[in-house]
Amino acid sequence: MAVKKINKNERYMLKGSLRKCGFDRWRLVTCGISNTTGEERSFLFEFYILNPAVSPKEAVLGFKSRFERTSADLQYALAGTEAAHTSNAETFVQPSYVMVKAAVLSQGGKHINAFFPCAEVSLGKGDTILRMGTEKRECMFSEKGTHGIVTVSERDLAEEPELLCNSGSISWNLRFDRQISFSQICKTKLMNWACVGGKTSCSGAIALDGEVYTVFPKRSFGFYDKNWGKDFVSPFIHLSGSNFISKISGHQLESSCFALQGEFEKSLHILTCIEGKEVNFLCAKRRGYSVNYSCTEISSDEENIRLHWSVSVHNRKYVLDIDVFCDTRKMLLCDYESPAGGRKVLKVLGGGTGNGELRLYKKVHKNLELLEHVELADCLCEYGNIELPTV
Repeated sequence: MAVKKINKNERYMLKGSLRKCGFDRWRLVTCGISNTTGEERSFLFEFYILNPAVSPKEAVLGFKSRFERTSADLQYALAGTEAAHTSNAETFVQPSYVMVKAAVLSQGGKHINAFFPCAEVSLGKGDTILRMGTEKRECMFSEKGTHGIVTVSERDLAEEPELLCNSGSISWNLRFDRQISFSQICKTKLMNWACVGGKTSCSGAIALDGEVYTVFPKRSFGFYDKNWGKDFVSPFIHLSGSNFISKISGHQLESSCFALQGEFEKSLHILTCIEGKEVNFLCAKRRGYSVNYSCTEISSDEENIRLHWSVSVHNRKYVLDIDVFCDTRKMLLCDYESPAGGRKVLKVLGGGTGNGELRLYKKVHKNLELLEHVELADCLCEYGNIELPTV
């Protein structure tokens, strides 16, 4: 496939106006097996750059409390005047930093964030995309692997709630190989998406609060993508997976995956590869296909609530139906600050344990021929919306 285009899309994209109002995000998701219990868990590693030209030498977090207090404010307050009520008005700023997020997208999940000034980031040396931090706290992401450590204590959170994460420690050292990549980028005015590794084989080790997880290539079911642009889309929808078992043959489909994302101008960008055959529904050609999709809450009992993503899309040749379910107890809520600042944030509920079915049909005259019926597991499932600050 178009390797040169794919490699270009992995590179740093914040140039021109995006340096002052833009974001760039690399994301790797993989499964790991506990060396102690044998439990499988889904892990996420993200490198998120925000507005690098706004404050290159200092990491500025938009959710850090900032109050404007002057000597005049103090006098007004002592006098009990009406101006005293406004003296504690909080100042909103435009954030600027590099955030490294390590997360567990399974039951009992957590996410831990580390922040760096943009000037500390080293770009594009050898196959390295990003490198930052010190020897003991270094985080690196390249075209072939990633390693790092993020640690946040309970005291850190008490003193800095603007970290917007949980306490704990995650370290990792992973190598990966993109086995299926899609060259069809989704480009919109706000946000761009490149599915760099729809099926990515990962290997290595992850340590979560001292417990070691081994990542085996054939059981990793990895996923690697890239987002960049001026701001987020809302609502935000993402589904992807490569753990395919054919309900027709009963075999594991080793050369198959799917990924979809949106909403891009009220549509989805949908990519599928089934045993080497691509069937894609591209946002740039959305007039050439029709799509219906939803994300709804399903309550199977008083304690168990699941989210159900339903997608049905067709063009002149094919019909694709996808149904994915994820237990909300195995999902995690993460916040992403918008480049616009002002405490505008994208809240994303995500999980890495989705399961369901995928059906691909071919249109033959007025009939549908079932090409493949797949049982899905270990799907990455996300739904989010933008939240504005309350004044």
